[in-house]
Amino acid sequence: MNDFFKNGIVQVVLATLIAVLILGIFGWLKFKRDEKVVAKFLKNSGVETSHTFRTTHAISSATNLSQERIRKVCSKSSNIKRNQKEKESWKHS
Repeated sequence: MNDFFKNGIVQVVLATLIAVLILGIFGWLKFKRDEKVVAKFLKNSGVETSHTFRTTHAISSATNLSQERIRKVCSKSSNIKRNQKEKESWKHS
């Protein structure tokens, strides 16, 4: 078994798997952080006005996240819902 881990190909495969796992964890943590920021903004902004939906542009301006990142986070989040009538409009569910 010790010889198995000394094999160069096995070491490369293991290193690649570990790198992918670490990058995946960092990506998930970044998503959760961004989701929390967007959800907090949507929750707080819904209380301040009668309009419950916020546009991608408005969220981006308020949170300093790119519009592309807002679209990705909002579309994947179970805590954020898209307006059925407006494609670029979101609310906290």
